[in-house]
Amino acid sequence: MKYRWTKVLGILAIAPVLLGAGWLITTHSGDDVLLYDDHAKSLEVHVSPGSGGLSGARGLTFGPDGDLFVCSAGKFNWAILRYRHTGQFKKPFASGGGLVHPYQGIFGPNGQFYVSGQDNDGVVWFDGKTGKAKGIFVIPGAGGLQSIRGIAFHPDGDLLAAGRDNNAILRYNGKTGQFKGFFVPAKQGKLDRPIQLHYGPDGHLYVGSSGNNCILRFDGRTGRFMDTFVKHKAGGLKRPSGFAWGPKNDLYVASRKSNQILRYDGTTGKFKKVVLDHKQDKRLRNPEFLLRTGS
Repeated sequence: MKYRWTKVLGILAIAPVLLGAGWLITTHSGDDVLLYDDHAKSLEVHVSPGSGGLSGARGLTFGPDGDLFVCSAGKFNWAILRYRHTGQFKKPFASGGGLVHPYQGIFGPNGQFYVSGQDNDGVVWFDGKTGKAKGIFVIPGAGGLQSIRGIAFHPDGDLLAAGRDNNAILRYNGKTGQFKGFFVPAKQGKLDRPIQLHYGPDGHLYVGSSGNNCILRFDGRTGRFMDTFVKHKAGGLKRPSGFAWGPKNDLYVASRKSNQILRYDGTTGKFKKVVLDHKQDKRLRNPEFLLRTGS
């Protein structure tokens, strides 16, 4: 079996070539993972509904060995589940240890696995190889954190967290989890209800500002506001959720309330096209997370 290295959330991981070029997608109401094939222009089920106990699928990422890790956020199964790259359930990866309503899980620079919990406003962590619970990493509500959503690692190893109700990005010590201050202060650059945040190919931090329907860009090291990369409602954008970079380094964004996947120029932020629409396939309802697979 062949694999290729790809950059996922700023960390090198192995993405399986056999999936072909496309996008893995979770939806707010779905208990599965969908796969959109770039070439066939079709949507199919990649992880079957309820596979391995999957309930309320949220964040997903590839692990160092190419397996797929998915957050199960349904109240009957708060867990991180592990699947083969082909979508077959492999085994539960992590649960317990303070895990509550997991939103996003990522592998840190140290190889450990970190999960934000949107119902308790904290971050728990697990052994990146075994899934053994390591306990609370960011104490719930630390630094005034309210309604945590996306998390990402700063280049110096600190953990950044989107405080949706803080209208800000908070910063925590990457080794201890202690609050260090606001990386992006409240309302900086008109940041409004941030949901997800990722480092882009240019090394800067991009944040989905769901309250005013745009993508904002901040200096990746200082947090200084740079610009509104994707303008207000550009291309019909409404409540941006998951986003990631794809072919030609263009930015692909899940527009949750318009039930679409939209594509923007990766350099200018200019709208290019609607990639996928609920009108084409009714399964694309309230898309949450995007993960690139293939080239």
